[in-house]
Amino acid sequence: MHIGLRSRNRTFLAAAALALVLLGLALSFLTWQNLERQRQTIEEYLFLSSHVILRGIESGMSREMRGHMGGFPGMRGMHGARPELEPQPQPIMPRLKEMLTELIETSDVQFVSFYAQDGTAIFSARAGDGPEIPPLPVAGWRALSAQGEWAALYQGPDGADFFVSGIRTKPGLARLCAEDKELNCTPGGVGVPYLTVGLNPAKHLDAFRKFRRTALLQTGYVLIVAVFLWALGAAYVRRRDQGRALHRLETFHSRLLDTMPDGLLTVGGDGVIRAANPAAASLLLGAGEDLVGRRYHELPLEAGENLGDAEGGFCVPGTGWEQFTSGGRSLEVLSMPIPVEASAEGETGELLVLLRDRTVLKALENDLAEARQQAAIGRLAAGLAHEIRNPLSALRGFAQYFKKKLQGQQPEEQYAATMVSEADRLDKVITDLMFLSRPRAPEKADIDTAALAADLRGLLEFDMQHQSAEFAVAINAPVVHADPDMIKQALLNLMLNSLAAVGANPQGEPRRIELLAFTADGRACLAVRDNGPGMTDEEKAHALEPFFTSKKEGTGLGLAIVHRIMRNHGGRVAIEAQRQGPGRGTEVRLCFPPVGSATYEFEMENNE
Repeated sequence: MHIGLRSRNRTFLAAAALALVLLGLALSFLTWQNLERQRQTIEEYLFLSSHVILRGIESGMSREMRGHMGGFPGMRGMHGARPELEPQPQPIMPRLKEMLTELIETSDVQFVSFYAQDGTAIFSARAGDGPEIPPLPVAGWRALSAQGEWAALYQGPDGADFFVSGIRTKPGLARLCAEDKELNCTPGGVGVPYLTVGLNPAKHLDAFRKFRRTALLQTGYVLIVAVFLWALGAAYVRRRDQGRALHRLETFHSRLLDTMPDGLLTVGGDGVIRAANPAAASLLLGAGEDLVGRRYHELPLEAGENLGDAEGGFCVPGTGWEQFTSGGRSLEVLSMPIPVEASAEGETGELLVLLRDRTVLKALENDLAEARQQAAIGRLAAGLAHEIRNPLSALRGFAQYFKKKLQGQQPEEQYAATMVSEADRLDKVITDLMFLSRPRAPEKADIDTAALAADLRGLLEFDMQHQSAEFAVAINAPVVHADPDMIKQALLNLMLNSLAAVGANPQGEPRRIELLAFTADGRACLAVRDNGPGMTDEEKAHALEPFFTSKKEGTGLGLAIVHRIMRNHGGRVAIEAQRQGPGRGTEVRLCFPPVGSATYEFEMENNE
């Protein structure tokens, strides 16, 4: 038996998995945002630092250039001064390099480059052991030309990280080339020069990488913890569902064993009953008794007729179902050895014993055997009836002849009349026997119950008047689907039985016969009811059997014929009788199956 997870548990696990996925996406998004914000903060800091440095270098270069151009104030260009006394201009390049070298050594500056407007490097300074100055990318030159400033964090050709920032300087710095011929200036002019500086972002990037590593580790840790908690929750739900499924399975097995109609025993290797369900105790001892602890071979089982290989009145394991009787019940017992690996105690010689009550089935088998016997007798009776009818007709003819011949002579005439009436009665018995042995298939049609009641009233009017009986009709089902001739014959037999019954009522007591047509449980029913003396329980139990009668002159075939007619129609006969009280009398119901029902077709097949 399969017992799976409940749908709500699967929904819970799916919701938890979806929540875990959303948590992972949210954490990843937040971590990425934090990292991106941290990186932007570092770049903004480097950008501001580089711009401050660039403006400082620009101011320092302007100051150096002005000091270089001023020389000795009051002397340059004085009239009458001797040329050899004028101060000679010193190169500006050494002073710039000294200033820039000091800046590089005391800060994070890696290099400083001064470019002409066409991109030609006028001069540059870098740390002695630092990396090579990387060339500016094309995008940097375009940004400097268009916007006058540019900054970017990128790697140089040797893989070193740089934060390079550049600005368009003041046009006056272009005069540096005129002040110092050692500068690498183009003959056509410098134009508006550009100043770039490269900062070492290592410590900032290291801090960023540490932050990124920490953030990723924290995110991964949270995700791992979430996955672990989800797996733990899933395992708990699965374990809980398995526990519930096991409990449900145990409950189901317990209820199955407690409510199953067949008995079940477990017998140990020592012959002691270890377990038994209530049905086994009820079949063997009686309701409320306990079989556990008793010895199996001491149970009240008596061997049946087909015991086979049973030993000591008990079933031998592995020999199949055996027949036993216990307390008036007919039982079938099957004993099977339990393998050692399947044994709860791990011992050998354990048995599993099944007990099945087949009392009803045995009764049905007896009824079937009796029916077959009666069928054989019926076939024999049919043959005898056919052989008896021809000489009986001749005997009746001679009896009528002698009755007419001996008319007026007593007691000879009376003897002849008795012979004729007895021959007629014997002929009726033979006719009923032939009907029981060879019933014809019904030819069904819709019967108007009101017209049927009127026909029966006309047929039995003289008999009703003779018995001083009242005939009443109650029609609530206007149509019955059946064979008209057969149903009329069945109702005539019932009404003749009712006439005989009400005839036994004391003089002066009202005599009443009713014909009813109604529906019950979706079936059309006809019923004949009288207020006669009723029937005993024994008469009611055997009323439908052939040749059973309580009347002195009855043949016992009337109700048997009615029963056969209803069986041919796939219907049933129900008898209700009461001998005492104001409601005494007998009611015989004929209920027909619904038109086209499966029950009707099945029963017709069996009857055919």
